[in-house]
Amino acid sequence: MLKTTSSKEKREIIVFSVTVIIMSSLVCYVSYKSNNPNISFLSVFVPSALALALTAIASGGKGVFELFVQQTIRKTALKWFLVSLIGIPIVASLAMLTSLQFDISRFHLRTTQLLPEVIVIVLIAIGEEYGWRGYLLPRLMKNLNVFHSSLLLGFIWGLWHFPAYLIGTGVPQEMEFLVFLVWVILGTLFISWIYYYTRNVLTAIFVHISANAAFNYLPILPEFSGSMDAFWGLVLYLTILILVVYYFGRKDLMKA
Repeated sequence: MLKTTSSKEKREIIVFSVTVIIMSSLVCYVSYKSNNPNISFLSVFVPSALALALTAIASGGKGVFELFVQQTIRKTALKWFLVSLIGIPIVASLAMLTSLQFDISRFHLRTTQLLPEVIVIVLIAIGEEYGWRGYLLPRLMKNLNVFHSSLLLGFIWGLWHFPAYLIGTGVPQEMEFLVFLVWVILGTLFISWIYYYTRNVLTAIFVHISANAAFNYLPILPEFSGSMDAFWGLVLYLTILILVVYYFGRKDLMKA
């Protein structure tokens, strides 16, 4: 449902959404034309960097402080940090076990290598989340309820991944992009649920880190498992979880 909003807020939403996709597309284009896939990694910093620039222009140092500091150090109940860190990995592990017919002896990590994987995963989360959840989501929630804000943000976030998908970097290649988009929207609904109750970008960063870690260390993706079974299981269980939390929290999350 639409809420009362200012033309300034609408303009900020449109400018950020369009610009972040264009800038990331340009980075991917340069990466493709130079035949250097490493350049495409720079696109993960575009959302937070753009949020910084737009906030500094509109609100100065005070706005930047609110975006990057207040939304990071805000007092938050421990349960939300736990849900942020282990929620997706638990769902992913359940999906993997289901694909293995609950034969625990076959459950294994895809890799145990920590570096540089962990550093990359953390940088990706920080590079994106101050843009998506720190800047864009609060503005969307002034216009829409949490559910509809998440659907729109999920579509924008998914579309932002499309240039990288086209050049074969940073996005699973062994599945149709629309299937990946479903995952992104579900992930957005999960993160938005937590952010609504915490207003803390750190929880979003933790979810992003834990989700990427699950994909990196568990053979969930078809390029690692040779099958879509585990990934479809992840989609199924996450859908059930989203239905449950949004149903029981509907007075907050789906209110007009």
